[in-house]
Amino acid sequence: MVENVTLLTREQLFSMVWAKPAAQVAAELGVNERKLRSICSRHAIPCPSNAYWAHVNAGEHFTLPPLRAINHPTLEQIEITATLPKHEAPETKVAEQKGKVKPGSTEEGIEPSAEPAPSHAEGLHRSLVATARVLRKAKADEYGCVSARGPGLCGIVVHQDQIERALSILHDLASVLASEGLALEPDEARMKISVGKDTTTFTLTEKSKRQKHIPTAQEQGAYDQIQARRQRAADRKNWNLYSSLPYEKPWPEFDTVYLGQLSLTVDGWSQGLRKTWADGKIQRIDNMIPDIVEGLKALLASDKAKREEREENERQWAELSRRRELAKKRKLREETRVAYLRELVELQREAANIRTWLATVPNVIETGPATELTRMIHWARERLAFLELETTINAAAARFEGKALFPEVDELHDPLGDPPASSYGW
Repeated sequence: MVENVTLLTREQLFSMVWAKPAAQVAAELGVNERKLRSICSRHAIPCPSNAYWAHVNAGEHFTLPPLRAINHPTLEQIEITATLPKHEAPETKVAEQKGKVKPGSTEEGIEPSAEPAPSHAEGLHRSLVATARVLRKAKADEYGCVSARGPGLCGIVVHQDQIERALSILHDLASVLASEGLALEPDEARMKISVGKDTTTFTLTEKSKRQKHIPTAQEQGAYDQIQARRQRAADRKNWNLYSSLPYEKPWPEFDTVYLGQLSLTVDGWSQGLRKTWADGKIQRIDNMIPDIVEGLKALLASDKAKREEREENERQWAELSRRRELAKKRKLREETRVAYLRELVELQREAANIRTWLATVPNVIETGPATELTRMIHWARERLAFLELETTINAAAARFEGKALFPEVDELHDPLGDPPASSYGW
């Protein structure tokens, strides 16, 4: 099917959906009714329900809701791409009522709600149902902002006018992700997609700016009245009244103004990859869903590569640490070996020295009367006997018993040799 794009203004689409049922308008534009209602919600266009047309067919007349002005240039122009064959809807009694239900009609009757037709929760991706429920019921703050944050929610922060558009974008995103085998998951203050150990988190918010507050005539008038009362109190020297009246201006210094521009931003460092998709002067996020999905997949792949590199570095570090620990133990064992060998050699050297000295002692001295010298000679012979006993093979074997200084299977052996010395954390 050849792509067919219809360009409309908000006023034109507003007139179309209030001139005939949404199903007929959708058929003429080549989309389904749900898509048409989503487009209307996105562009803040109130769309009548099917019950409204039942009343019209019964001959009732209505006052149409106004098309609320918006200060979002990107929402004024509407592009509708036909995804179904276009065809003209047959004329019906509803079409005959066209002249009776024009925008701005003042005829008496039941006035339909000016709010856009609510999207059906069952039409949304299941991961967004709880978020949609919270957003649609949330009370907007003084600047019209609503948010959905908490367990099971997606962390959306937008102006109340952008609720349906934000949900539509996320629905399309979740659907395309699902077709790629990925699941959009709420994560309290953000959303995430995961593949195995790797997770990419992102948020959808509306851009805003701080703007100097310009007081309304009512605010300025109320402030001037209070200051006039303060002045009168001062003139009368009524200082109690003077001090009780506020001097500060009763309005904030700045207002937060929401710009109608949505932005999807990925958390964290992207290492050169795109991590933000936002409404621009021409392009809108609604038309970037395929690019966003590819971008998220690229970020997941990058996260996987970084994780695998990190894990490999950790594995190498653990292996190097293990080898260094073995080297440390081998060094300690070698020092112990040397100490035992040095002790044996010293004992043998001492025995040899004592033996050499005793050989120089005349027998007459040793067999003569008991003196200090003879007693020392007897002690030296006893010392020599002890040393000879300590330096025998059996005595040496007994010294090494249980020390594991020369094991049959060396658990401290490193086939790669000694590891490199540590430098810069490695």
